[in-house]
Amino acid sequence: MTRLVRAIFAISLAVVPLHEASAFCMYDGKMYAKTTIRQEFRDSRWVLRVRVLSERNNGSRPAVDQGLEALWSIYRLNVTHRYKGKGPSTMTFFTERNSGAFYFDRPWKGPDIGTEYLVFLNPNEHYAGEPREARGTVFVNYSCGQSKPWREVSAGERRLLERLSVRR
Repeated sequence: MTRLVRAIFAISLAVVPLHEASAFCMYDGKMYAKTTIRQEFRDSRWVLRVRVLSERNNGSRPAVDQGLEALWSIYRLNVTHRYKGKGPSTMTFFTERNSGAFYFDRPWKGPDIGTEYLVFLNPNEHYAGEPREARGTVFVNYSCGQSKPWREVSAGERRLLERLSVRR
C-alpha cells in the first residue's frame, strides 16, 4: 500500500501545477535561496531574452526506474537578444513536469506561446533516466531564481543585464 500512496503522490506533484511558493528549489546546496541577477549571470552559460515558439508534452511514459508515469514538456525558444553566450538562434528547452521545474506557461491557461522571457540557461548534460528527447536541450539555471517573463523585468534589471553583457 505504501508504494501505491507514493505513486499517487508523485503523479499528483507532476500533474497539478504548483504555486511558486510550494516549488522545490535548491541553489548551490541551499533550499529556496534568494539569488541575484549577478549570481545567475555568472553561473549560466547563456543569458537570453527569448520568445516561446511552441510546446510539446509527452503525455506520459513509464519512468526508467520508478515504475511511475514521468511527465515532461519541451519548448522551442527563439533567441531575441543575447546577454551572455553564443549559440543557435533557436533552442530546445526540456523540463520534467514536477515541483522543481520552470514552465513557460500561464497558470491554469497552458503554454505562453509568443511571450518573451528572460532566461538563465545551461546545457542539459544529465541524461540518466531522462527520455531521449532531453538530449541536446537546455534547462533553466534555477527554477525559483531570476528567469521570468520579460514584462516582469524592471528597467533597473535591464540596465544591469546590459552592463554585465558589455563586461564579457
